[in-house]
Amino acid sequence: MKSHLVFILCAFSLLFGQSANFRYDIYNDSDIHGNVINISKLSSLWLSDQLSTVHNDRQKLIVQFGYSIYSKMINRKTWRLPNLKFGIKPSKNLLLSGNFFGFHLDRDTPQIIGSGIQYNFGENTFWMISFQKSAINGLYDFRLVSSSYHLERYFSKSAFDVFIGVGSNSYINKSYYSSINLPNKIEDDIRYISIKVLFPFNDIKLALSSKLTSDLQMFQMFIIKGFL
Repeated sequence: MKSHLVFILCAFSLLFGQSANFRYDIYNDSDIHGNVINISKLSSLWLSDQLSTVHNDRQKLIVQFGYSIYSKMINRKTWRLPNLKFGIKPSKNLLLSGNFFGFHLDRDTPQIIGSGIQYNFGENTFWMISFQKSAINGLYDFRLVSSSYHLERYFSKSAFDVFIGVGSNSYINKSYYSSINLPNKIEDDIRYISIKVLFPFNDIKLALSSKLTSDLQMFQMFIIKGFL
């Protein structure tokens, strides 16, 4: 019962805790291009989040929610973005995932939609490979589509579980903003390494993770609960 209450309260908090600014209008033409690339990279890295499951989990439905945090200032804000992801396990080794949610900022209402597939393999199915595609809609200045490939290894410890992975992420930013120094479309690839630690607490899991690229580091805190 306590774990159910924690789950509900944390889910409710997602409605109020976000902080970000996706707008381009605070930049002048001379420095807008570099800042738009930073916004695109950070947005794409945020969307690349994966569901990580222990090989012997029996639940068929998995819900994961939490926050992604970037500590440096972008557009005069420290970015704190919500994560909400669902997974269905049709078999022991296969997981189908989706993320469908929206939230409110001061000047935008981002809408996230995406889906993915991941497969566990190897001895004791400790390895996982996945692909997912997600998009940010509802922004005034741009729309971004992100595609991610991820390879992960699970390590079992006595009091927690560890997942270490590498990934490649490509994004396409279609801009609606008019500037002589900003193309209508920006494309790029990101490569990253990741580490995730899960702590069991009754029938939920509390987790911390980090993703690191050559020039960005994002931290994540989230809760995972299985059903059915």
